[in-house]
Amino acid sequence: MSRAVLSSGHSPCRKLRFAMSLVSPMACASVLLLCKDIYVLELAANVQLMGIAGTLLAVWATCCQVIVGYVLERNCLTRCFPWDSWGRRAPWYLTHLIAVAFATAAMYMPPSWDPFFLCWWYLAWGVLIAWLTAVLFNIFESSRGEIYPTKEERSEVETACKLAAGIGMVLGVLPQLAVSAHVTQTSLLLAGGGFFLVGLVSLVSVPVLQTARQVFDPSKVSDSFLGECRELLRLPALRHACAYRLLDSLINGLALNGALYYLTFVSGKKAIERSFYVGVLGLASGLATLIAMPFWTIFFRERREHVNPNAVCGRVTALGVFAPVILIVMRSLVPSPWEFVTYFAVLTGTFTGQTYWRANALWWIIDEDCHAEKGRRREALFVGCLSLISSMGTALSSGLLLNSLGLAGLKVINCAQTCLEFTGDAEASCREACDARKVEEQDPWVAICIDVFYLGVIPCIQLLAAYLTCSFPIHGKRLDLIYERQAESFKVVKVVEPTGAAIAPAGGKGMNDEPFGPMSVGARSDDEPRLNIPR
Repeated sequence: MSRAVLSSGHSPCRKLRFAMSLVSPMACASVLLLCKDIYVLELAANVQLMGIAGTLLAVWATCCQVIVGYVLERNCLTRCFPWDSWGRRAPWYLTHLIAVAFATAAMYMPPSWDPFFLCWWYLAWGVLIAWLTAVLFNIFESSRGEIYPTKEERSEVETACKLAAGIGMVLGVLPQLAVSAHVTQTSLLLAGGGFFLVGLVSLVSVPVLQTARQVFDPSKVSDSFLGECRELLRLPALRHACAYRLLDSLINGLALNGALYYLTFVSGKKAIERSFYVGVLGLASGLATLIAMPFWTIFFRERREHVNPNAVCGRVTALGVFAPVILIVMRSLVPSPWEFVTYFAVLTGTFTGQTYWRANALWWIIDEDCHAEKGRRREALFVGCLSLISSMGTALSSGLLLNSLGLAGLKVINCAQTCLEFTGDAEASCREACDARKVEEQDPWVAICIDVFYLGVIPCIQLLAAYLTCSFPIHGKRLDLIYERQAESFKVVKVVEPTGAAIAPAGGKGMNDEPFGPMSVGARSDDEPRLNIPR
C-alpha cells in the first residue's frame, strides 16, 4: 500500500513537535557524558573513585533500560491519566520530563568541591538521571512506530528527529563548555539553571505523544519479566540487532568521550581554546550530517524493488575505515586540531545513514512481533532490550577510555581550587600556568593511548558494524510481507486540530472501529490467529 494511503495523517508541524520530544532528553543525557570529565579535569575529582562511580552508574544505566521497558508495558499510570485521552506513553513522558529538569540542574550545583564528595554527588544524581532519561528515550522510540505506520513516514520523521537531537546536544553541551572554560560557583549555578529551562522545552511534544493509542490487549504481556525477556531473545533478528547496537554505541561513546581528551593531551589545547574547538567539532559533525541527510531521507522515503537497504547502509558505513588515514595525512598538512576536526566530520558522515537504518530495523522487528499475535504490543520491551545493549556499549566505552587513560598515567589538577587565593590578572596567570602544567606533566603514553583508540580501535569496530548491517535478515519478500500486514492492522488515531475538527486519513480505522476495544483484558485464547514469522 502506498504511503499516501497508509499514513498517520499528521501535518509537518505535528511531526516536528514529535521530533522535539528528543531535545530535552538529549540535552540532559549529555550531562552524564561530559559532567564526569569536567569534574575530573577542572575540579580534580578523585580519578580512581570517579572510575568506580562511573562503572556503578554504567551498570545501573544499563540494567534499568530493560526494566523501564517492562514497567512501561504495565500501564501503571492509567488510573490517573485515562488511556482514551492520554494513551500509554504521554503520562510517563510528562512526569519524567519535569523530574529530569530538576535532577540535571542539581548535577551542576554541588555544595562542595571536595574530590571525593564530587564523585558521590555525580553518582547519586546520575542514578536518577539515568532512569529518567531511559524512560524518556524509550517513550520517544516506542511511540514512533505506534504513531507512524511505515518506513517511509518514519524516515521522514527521522530527519526532523536528527535536527532535534542536534539542537538538544548543542543546548546540552554549550553550558558545559562554558563551565569547562572557566569554573566558578557562578558558572556552575548558571549551567544548572540553564539545564532546568532546557529540560522543559520538550513539553510541546506531549499532545502529539497522546496520539500513540494503537489497539492493544494488556493481557498479552505476561507478569513474568524474565519470561518476556527470554521470549524476545528467541527472535534471531532481535539478537542480530542487539549485536549491532553494541558496536554502534561503542563507536559513538569512544569518539565522543575521547574528543575532550584528544584536544587536551594530543592537540595541547587549554580552557577557552579547547572549548572553542569542541564547538568546532560539533559544527563539523553537524555539517557532515546535514550534507548526508537529504540523500538518506530520499533513499528511505521510497520503496525500491530489488534494492536491499541493509547492504547499501552497510557499505557506506564501511567507508569510515578511511577516517584514520585522513587523520594521519592531515597532521602534516594542517595545524592541530584541524586534522581531528576533519576526522570527526568523515566519521559522522559515514555513520549518518545508520540512524535511519537502525530505527527502521527496530520497527521491522516490532511490526513482525505485533503481526504475529493480534492485540500484542510490546514496543517498550523491544526498545528497552536494545537500549540495554546500547547502554552496555556506552558504559563499556566510558570505562575502557577512563581506565586506559588511568593506566597510561593520566594526572589531574583542580586549577580552580589551586588559584582560589588569587584575583584579577594574578588569577588569570595562575590558571594559564596550571592549564599548561596539565599537558606538560602528562606521561607521553596518555597521548599514545588516545591515538590508539582513534586510529585502530574505532575503525575495527566500525568494520564489524558494517558487516552486521549488510547481513541483517529482514529484507526482500520478508519486508514486503511486513508492509502487507501493517496495511491491514494499523489503526489511524483521529487527530484533533486546533479548529476542533477530527481528522482520520484514508487507509485506517478510527479508534471506535477497534475489534476488541482500546483496553481489552480478555485472556489469551489458543485459537487466536497467529502469523508464521521467518526465524
